[in-house]
Amino acid sequence: MRRGDLHFLPLGGTGEIGMNLNAYHHQGRWLVVDCGVMFERHGPHRTDVLYPDISRLEVRADRVCGLVLTHIHQDHLGAVADLWPRLRCPVYCTRFASEFLKPALREAGLGGKVPIKVLEETARWRLDPFDLQRIPLTHSTVEMGALVIRTPVAKVLHTGDWKLDPDPIVGRVSDEAALQELASERIHACVSDSTNAHVEGWTASESSLVWPLVRLIRNQPNRVAVTLFSSNVARLHTLARVAHETGRQLVPLGRSLHRTLESARAAGYLGDLPPIVPVRDFGYLPRHSVMMVCTGSQGEPRAALTRIAEDKMRDIYLEQGDTVIYSARRIPGCELPIDRVQVMLRERGVRVIEAQDAQVHVSGHPRRDELREMYDMVKPEAVVPVHGTPMHLDAHAELAESMGLGAARIRNGDILRINGGLEVVGRSHVGRQVRPRQERRRPQPARRGWRPRWR
Repeated sequence: MRRGDLHFLPLGGTGEIGMNLNAYHHQGRWLVVDCGVMFERHGPHRTDVLYPDISRLEVRADRVCGLVLTHIHQDHLGAVADLWPRLRCPVYCTRFASEFLKPALREAGLGGKVPIKVLEETARWRLDPFDLQRIPLTHSTVEMGALVIRTPVAKVLHTGDWKLDPDPIVGRVSDEAALQELASERIHACVSDSTNAHVEGWTASESSLVWPLVRLIRNQPNRVAVTLFSSNVARLHTLARVAHETGRQLVPLGRSLHRTLESARAAGYLGDLPPIVPVRDFGYLPRHSVMMVCTGSQGEPRAALTRIAEDKMRDIYLEQGDTVIYSARRIPGCELPIDRVQVMLRERGVRVIEAQDAQVHVSGHPRRDELREMYDMVKPEAVVPVHGTPMHLDAHAELAESMGLGAARIRNGDILRINGGLEVVGRSHVGRQVRPRQERRRPQPARRGWRPRWR
């Protein structure tokens, strides 16, 4: 790679959904954007946590000027504790991401060791030779930010995950004025989210879920459990409002969900949630007044909903006539674990409702009309599709070309030169590494069949 050019190297997340890690190279220096994991299922009881092989960056760790995190989702942030010891560079993120990251760093023995630089949502700063700007965008969590990367030879907008939601329920709306200002510059490439690039239309707003969920849950006679991605702060706020409107008590279940709640409150969000019912009081609530919010939307073996389905969660249970709502999409590869949990629930007489049955979920990613809107605002010369399987990336490239824009069809490991047009100039080693398994304390057996004497 020539030092004077700007190069883009995806090491994860381009050709797959998950494990996003992207590197930019200029003047002998490297900038890393996001550092995520993905999950590989091995039957219903085993899940491996995977992260990218960063051998190419590790041998040049003294040339890595920083790691910038766009938002808190595990596929963008979950490998920091695994990979930071091999890079040892400053980590740049917003306050919410900082609060969310700290517990994982403490668990890995890195508490207080990682230099975290907390950014404002509209920050602009310099990491030589890169001039960086953060632009707020809406997503299914708060404080998502696109990154403008400026160098003397080329400028790039790296979007991260996004949608253009006019009413995201919690957090800021997308800063469209800042995006429109980029049109006055020469943006050589937009490196952009491809998750819904094959779907026509416009992704629905988070606010559009409130009243459909209210109507649905009002019609359920007994307990309701809603499962979701634990880091979906907007959905947590939506469900809290739905619980209030339907007169139900909110019972959050799952370690990662409580971690999100604590981090969001520490960053100044979700301060207006209704009182949360502690687990110990669950059995004394009338069935019609319960609304559980659970981890486990992808059938994760240790998540709350899976343990409830297996009757392995102390003092928490679902019975015939209760309802479970999946307020999340299925991640490709998770179909078998999800189906297994749903079979156990249905065998118990629990009703299961998914997105194809009712309006219970909206995506956090842009459909084709939003992609067109973004490119009309920014007016990039070309698009680099990332964050998706080959099908998603190809659909995104075709859309860009239909707008008269250039498009780079690349995969993990391709070294893309951005200045002077888009050209793949080399290939880097890519791979996946498995997080070592840690010994866990054997969980205490559930008191099967236990129920409170009075309900």
